[in-house]
Amino acid sequence: VGLDAARGLALFGMIAIHILPAYSPFTGRPTIIWDLFAGNAAALFALLAGISVALMTGANNPHKGRRLRRSRVSLAIRALIILLLGLALDEMRLRVYNILPYYGLMFLLAIVFTGMRIRSLLIWGGAFVILGPLAVYLVNSNMEYTVPTNPDFTSLFTMPQDTLITLVVGGIYPVVTWMAYICVGLALGRMNLRWLLTQARLILFGLLLLAASTFISTFLIDQLGGFENLYLYTDGYDEEDIIDTLDYGPDGHLPTDTLWWLAISAPHTNTPFSLLRSLGAALLLLGVMLIVSRAMSNVITPLIAAGSMALTMYVTHLMLFVAFGDQIRANPVWWFVGQIIVLFLLATFWKAAFGRGPLERVISDVCKWSSRKLVPTNVDDQQVDVESAADSQPTATIETESAPPSEEGRSDNVDKDKEGEVQ
Repeated sequence: VGLDAARGLALFGMIAIHILPAYSPFTGRPTIIWDLFAGNAAALFALLAGISVALMTGANNPHKGRRLRRSRVSLAIRALIILLLGLALDEMRLRVYNILPYYGLMFLLAIVFTGMRIRSLLIWGGAFVILGPLAVYLVNSNMEYTVPTNPDFTSLFTMPQDTLITLVVGGIYPVVTWMAYICVGLALGRMNLRWLLTQARLILFGLLLLAASTFISTFLIDQLGGFENLYLYTDGYDEEDIIDTLDYGPDGHLPTDTLWWLAISAPHTNTPFSLLRSLGAALLLLGVMLIVSRAMSNVITPLIAAGSMALTMYVTHLMLFVAFGDQIRANPVWWFVGQIIVLFLLATFWKAAFGRGPLERVISDVCKWSSRKLVPTNVDDQQVDVESAADSQPTATIETESAPPSEEGRSDNVDKDKEGEVQ
């Protein structure tokens, strides 16, 4: 329930960023919605994606042997479906950035990390935070390529190299940096997220990471000569252009005239400080929603319902942009309020009547059927299941003492059958 609530909040944030103005017409400054959700809502989605991968591969009792192979096959099929769905949606010339193609590719690459321990996952997450932005900087400094706004089948077949470079290093959600969220999410999914202590630590570490990354970045830019160097060495940028980039991110690629650009923390700039800032915000929001859902799950039922079928809701949101793009741009506030009310109420009624969302159900059924056909169950698997259940009994006892089990049952964190769809 807590993970669904966090996913619902991420969905709310992405809808808000897509529809509402980024700045106030009265002050010319970023709105509070922009400051709260720009880059952070998508980062929360990616973090939750990593947690979902962990849940699909055994949570804090990781699958082994044939079970792990079956889980990896299921994960690969899921990744391909989401990737193809994202490319198909982008054929409709969306007016907003679509995370699904990147998301599908991240799911596919996550298979490599499913057998790692928590410490290794956190080390890899740190490596993506540090080395990923350098890779983006080097590629953009030394290569010329066309970046499709939203990669689709047309761009994939007409300029395959440019499209792949966009997905890996050049797009708004480049895999080489956003895998940091997947790795950290995988590590979190291997922990016991039901424990109140774990949830409190998420809030504490999130706050510290958010504050430290923002402070260090600001200090470098304002006090140690960063702004002056950005102004001196960046061709075609004046003071206002630099300020706008610091507030809203670049229009296209981040300039590569000077390495000082890697010191900023603006949303979607894919710098180390930007990644750490969004990761801190995502950890903070996740911890808050896990705690809130413990005591107020009935109050936030629409948020939980929308989060339980976030893929269906996200695709519906994109389709509304296709059908009513001009009207949405003309009246953003009313369309935002209308979409939130309609989508969240629709999700609430659907969940009460049918349970899982339609896209979530179809993808889950296809993945389960395919993985069982490709990696059949045998007698040894059943024995492993019994032994794993026995090994997990002490953990289950501790959980019962610290927090009552939710109605979703089997997993230490959430229902494994749910296999949390994103976005």
